[in-house]
Amino acid sequence: FKSGDVRANEYIGLAALHTMWVREHNRVARQLRRLNPHWLDEILFQESRRIVIGLLQHITFAEFLPLVLGKDTMNNFGMQLEKEDYFKGYKMNINPGLANSIGATALYFYISLMPKKLEVFDKTGKRIGDESI
Repeated sequence: FKSGDVRANEYIGLAALHTMWVREHNRVARQLRRLNPHWLDEILFQESRRIVIGLLQHITFAEFLPLVLGKDTMNNFGMQLEKEDYFKGYKMNINPGLANSIGATALYFYISLMPKKLEVFDKTGKRIGDESI
């Protein structure tokens, strides 16, 4: 599969996540197309992209980071999500990207969380063994 990283196919779990997010982007784009049939393809792509990035950021800050960093660290660095009165807009002048060094470090950290083996199941759901990654 193609992804933003040539190593995307080295780990099946990461390939599955990439595939899921691409499919979610396409699902959102189809919904936006129905609501806005006059939009050009580029507008559909970018608006779908913004929505999916928002979903990913919400999952990251609401579920993943609190488990990895702990609630105290999240609070100390102002990283917790607001329960109400949160920002509902979109600031186009803010670069949502990461420095390459941060992205590379995060990738290695993420990979360190992955299991060394994957369980293998048959068509009926019976576990038949495991495979080293």
